Amino acid sequence: MPLHFVNGKGSRLVDMDGKEYLDLYARFGAMILGHANEEYLDALNEAMRRVLCVSHCDFDADALESMNAHIPSAEMIRFGLSGTEILQTALRLARAYTGRNRFLRFENHYHGNADNVMGGRVLDRRIPAPVDFRGDYKGTAGRANDIMAEQSFMIPWNDFERLEEFFAEYGDTLACVLTEPVAVNAGSIDAAPGYLERLRELSTQHGVVLIFDEMITGMRLGVGGAQKRLGVTPDLATFGKAIGGGGVPVSALVGSRQIMRLLEDKTVIHAGTYNGYPLGTAAVKATFDILSRDDESATLQMQRRISELQDTLVREATRVGLPLVVQGPAGVSSFHCNDTPLSTPGDYGFEVMSKDIIVATSLQRHGVLISSVSRIYPNVQLTDGDLDFFESRVGAALTEAKQLIDEIY
Repeated sequence: MPLHFVNGKGSRLVDMDGKEYLDLYARFGAMILGHANEEYLDALNEAMRRVLCVSHCDFDADALESMNAHIPSAEMIRFGLSGTEILQTALRLARAYTGRNRFLRFENHYHGNADNVMGGRVLDRRIPAPVDFRGDYKGTAGRANDIMAEQSFMIPWNDFERLEEFFAEYGDTLACVLTEPVAVNAGSIDAAPGYLERLRELSTQHGVVLIFDEMITGMRLGVGGAQKRLGVTPDLATFGKAIGGGGVPVSALVGSRQIMRLLEDKTVIHAGTYNGYPLGTAAVKATFDILSRDDESATLQMQRRISELQDTLVREATRVGLPLVVQGPAGVSSFHCNDTPLSTPGDYGFEVMSKDIIVATSLQRHGVLISSVSRIYPNVQLTDGDLDFFESRVGAALTEAKQLIDEIY
């Protein structure tokens, strides 16, 4: 039964029955500023009073300049409304720039709900083209026939040998490579040392556009995204969710001037009524203002506190005898009912996922909201009091989860 809420402040929510929750779900990571952030709300209210009826306004430039100053690949910027939409625009742009059709993506990464990027399985390693696969939890009925196999390749992530083999055979046929810089949707798995760097080298050698999907890592690893933190600059990158603070939908495609100019001169069309709408750019500006202030102190404090909370989660799991690890950078981490951290997206199988769901559901019953796929999404209003709230609830929740998991497995 979905919960319905009537009020929220900071990291807390109140449901229709008056029950209070600690929100570590944050609208699937979008609400990085927390609930009822006064500075953010003031900025949106001012935008609504001024310029909702026009296409462009004066604070657009402020939002663009903030992104350009902080995101390494953001020489030029295009706003959109949803992550799925802006990712498809990135693919279109890469195809136009290279004159090639196919793209490479990776197992268990997620890039929106369009037919050509959602789910799929490679059935024959010799032919690494994904096909619609019955039982794939990321799949969907109603997909256009054969669209994945016609447009994309898919290989395991973090596998250096397979990456080298693939580029040797198919590199010169690719328009682009599409990857999450941290495989958050596959269990918050970090790239193996040197993997993103090698991906950058191979893309450059073969004239392939490298695209980072930073829908989740953008803002949560810092205002420069994962690319700044990890020191690998893609040709294009897509942002959404937290880039607008979580209050309004907005997305962005950023990239090198050489590629992005194809949008500027209308060689590539990206049409949409709400592309760059004033409320969205006001939200982006306010979010960058808040998160970039004082050397990103708000983000660093959030990451410190969530690391303490994660330590409590692991300690309590150990106490009740439940195997559990937390992995991934603070701000985009995940927990897993496993003895060791997951090393590849292929490790994130049904048994691990189902146990994680049991834990997330038990936490929710005890007043802690976490996404059903076990991601832990804090916001910058997380307090020491919130950590105390979590500590008072987590033991009972994990005891309940342990009993249910033992009964099932």
